[in-house]
Formats: sequence, C-alpha cells, structure tokens
Amino acid sequence: MFAPLVVALPLTLLLLGGIVVGCVLLVRHVPSAQLTVPVVRARRRGTVVAGAGLALAVPLLAGGLALPETSPARTQLVAIAPLAAAALHAGVLLVRELTWPRPTQRLRSARLVVRSVRQDAPRGLVVLFAGTTALLWGVCVVGTVLADQSGRGITVHDIASSASATPFPGAFYAGPIALAAALAVALTVAVLLRVPQRPTVAGADAATDGTLRRAAAHRALRASTAAVLATTAALVAVGGSAAHRVGGTWSYEEGGRVVTGTTSLPPVLDAVAAGVALSGIPLLLLAIAVLLVPARGLRREPALVQVRP
Repeated sequence: MFAPLVVALPLTLLLLGGIVVGCVLLVRHVPSAQLTVPVVRARRRGTVVAGAGLALAVPLLAGGLALPETSPARTQLVAIAPLAAAALHAGVLLVRELTWPRPTQRLRSARLVVRSVRQDAPRGLVVLFAGTTALLWGVCVVGTVLADQSGRGITVHDIASSASATPFPGAFYAGPIALAAALAVALTVAVLLRVPQRPTVAGADAATDGTLRRAAAHRALRASTAAVLATTAALVAVGGSAAHRVGGTWSYEEGGRVVTGTTSLPPVLDAVAAGVALSGIPLLLLAIAVLLVPARGLRREPALVQVRP
C-alpha cells in the first residue's frame, strides 16, 4: 500500500527542496566584489579543489553502472558511491591543507594565537556529522542482524512457508558501506585537525584568517555529512520498503480441500517498516540542505564613501 508513496514522495520533496535551497543560496550569495582579496582567492581555490575531489568519484560510479546488472559488485559500488565521493573529497582537501598556503617571503611571521578544532569547525555540523555517522553504523548493524543468510534480503518464516524480499541492507551492503564511512570519517577528521595548524594566508588579517579556516572546516564537514545522510536515507528507505513488502500467499491441498494462508510481518511490525521507509525522506532533504548551504562569516570589503568638498 505504501510502495507508490515511498517512491513518488521522496522525488517530489527532493525537487521542491532543491528549488527552495537554490533560491536561498541566490539571495545569500556574496559577490566577489564585496570580499577581500585573500577571501576571493581562497574561495576560488577551495571551489576548484572541492570540485576536483568530487569529480574523482564519477569514474567509480560510472564503473559500477557499467557492470552487468547481474553482477553483485554493481550494487555494492553504487551503494558506496556517495561515501567514496566524500572520502575522495576529504582526501583532496587534506592534500590542499598540507600544501597550501606556502610562505612566499624569506622573513616569516606567525600570530601568537592558540587555535583548535572547536574554534574553527562549526559546532552544529560537528554534532550532526557525529550523530549521523553513529546512526549509519547503527543501521548497518541492525540490517546485518535482521537480514537472511544471503545478506541481501529479509526473510519471514511461517509454519507452512517462507517469503523473502530484496534488496535489504544486510552484511552484503552494510560491510562495504561501514568501511567506506570509516574511511570518510578518518579523512574528514584529519582535515579538521590540520586546519588550525596550517600557515596563515599571505595578506590576511586575523579576522580574515579565521574566516578562511572556518570555511575550510565547513567545506570538509558538509560534504562528508551530506554523504552520510544520503547513504543513511537510502538504507532506511530500501530496508523499510523491503520489510514492508515481504510476504505472500501460500496454499496446499489436504484431505480433498485447499488450505490457503498468508506469510507476512505482524501488523505492528509492518507499520514500523513503512515508517522506517518514509523516514528516509527527511534525511535526504537534510542531506541536500547541508550540502548546499555555504559557510557563514564571509568578510565583506567595506564600501568606499565619497565625500563632496
């Protein structure tokens, strides 16, 4: 009964959410002419590096889709594609933080300011990233426990028969996803630890330097958090839908009469499965919002005021 809703409602909300977030971004976008020169250069460089990191994941997804539909590795590669993109993105950002900015003067100077991850990384994103990662690993554990022996489906047994439904996030999917999430988390944490330790950008004052560090931490966190949220949304939607669809009718002849019955989840568990499937919708919308919302605190260049004599 909920199958059409599970398919149509996420697509509709995805489209509406993308339109709303896009309008908000257009309104809040800060033109380059209103920013200081170090901020403009760092924003351009960060955009290029972030795009390069995400582009490296395209061959992985394309390679997975190029495999035959009957290949088990096809679905595994597609399932880990968002997390693989986040890991590659964080890896490229880590290389950037380790190699930029480079001092250009013989006489080097440094501000006597103690910086930390807590100071540079947005607290809300850090909490959301940690919470959603724990949720993803929890879904992987629950899916592994509830899946059948194949690790790809869920099976309900009855006195007379059994019924199965796929795909379900068992060990076949949960194992690679959990490992990909661990890699993305490790690289993201490495970026967050590096941001406070990197040199100051040439020509940037204390306020601008702090803005650039916060933007770098935000860039790493939002991509990884969005990937974890999107993967979790897919797992709960697919797993809940499979559990909701599992079941079927059976019949056999005994003593000249036909005995029929139905194998399915109990009504309460069936309702829970449908609710779990629908919970993927807000998770997916949250992933879009996290991915598209830019970092705050861009420092604008003060406007020049002309005074007539």
